[in-house]
Amino acid sequence: MELGLRNRAVLITGGSKGIGLACARAFLDEGARVAIVSRDRGNLDKAAAQLGKITLIVADLTHADEAKRMVREAEAALGPIDVLVNSAGAAKRYPPDDLNAQSWHAAMDAKSEGRVSILLAL
Repeated sequence: MELGLRNRAVLITGGSKGIGLACARAFLDEGARVAIVSRDRGNLDKAAAQLGKITLIVADLTHADEAKRMVREAEAALGPIDVLVNSAGAAKRYPPDDLNAQSWHAAMDAKSEGRVSILLAL
């Protein structure tokens, strides 16, 4: 499918696994230039082994300074960012009986803090 993404600069947070990794694969298939972000270098290296030519950025997006650095690194490698995919997640997994309001709020706060930091950095 041709979606007009050839040579577009795409930044994907949480791009080393799951939905983010699938998005990276799809953008690469469309000819986009892609950077993926993860807190874990090992996960990035595994993703790169599957994806091929891709920009890898290690950053913990719960910290605003790291979100700003991530954007600078992505733009240095790809040019101005055309597409941002926020797929990063910091939620801990709990058995259903252990899930409570405090853990749910902590997971939502981690997701929103990272997204706000990224948007401010852009």
